Amino acid sequence: MRRDNRTEKTTKKKRRRKKRYFLRLCIFIIICTGAYIALHVEYFNIDGIAVGGNKDISDEEILKLSELEAGENIFDIHPWFAERRIKKNLYIEDVDVKRRLPDKVEIIVTERAGKAQFLSDKKYIVTDNEGTVLEISDKARRVTLITGITVEDARLKKTIKIKENGDYENMMSIVKSAEEGDIYFKKLSIEGSKVTAYVYDELICKGRYDNFIKAINNESLKAVLFDLYQKGKEKGTINIGSNNYCSFSP
Repeated sequence: MRRDNRTEKTTKKKRRRKKRYFLRLCIFIIICTGAYIALHVEYFNIDGIAVGGNKDISDEEILKLSELEAGENIFDIHPWFAERRIKKNLYIEDVDVKRRLPDKVEIIVTERAGKAQFLSDKKYIVTDNEGTVLEISDKARRVTLITGITVEDARLKKTIKIKENGDYENMMSIVKSAEEGDIYFKKLSIEGSKVTAYVYDELICKGRYDNFIKAINNESLKAVLFDLYQKGKEKGTINIGSNNYCSFSP
């Protein structure tokens, strides 16, 4: 008789547990459903997507890569996936996609700077400051073209391989220094220690590598270029000598 009572009590306890579990499950489902409905009202639909940090890459290109669109629910977007899609553009070094509740999304990008390009087998090979190949194209880009350098191998996302490593490093040093000094060269060429830089097609700078770097870093070359710009001169030769000496002819 006692055993029957114990068995009956155990059975009732199990039934009560099952009811409690079922009740909790129902409450959990109701809460989740309510939360989903609440978060998917029109109030949380994306009304604006802001893009920042970009200079060379257009807002339209970044938005297209992100695949984010106005009107979709802000909780349905996945920032990590959007970031991965945007970084398919090799000119983008880093990107941060953030939700701004209730209805805004912010995309902040960091572009790769200080780019140069090399011509090899009728292809223009564009690299960043570290020599990573960003693009191989039939068309020239608006970045400094470096000649007098032999490209041995170039593959996207890989470091470019150059035959004349010393000359390559010197040329990239000039590109970096020029960018920091707010100077743009259309083309750079090197022969031994002699550097020729084209500001315009017919405005040329000439000098030894070490004098070139000094003239850029101490802004003496920039001062000469600014003076020529104010005078509207786009033709001639700037000879860069030692002791920060720059002379223009004619």
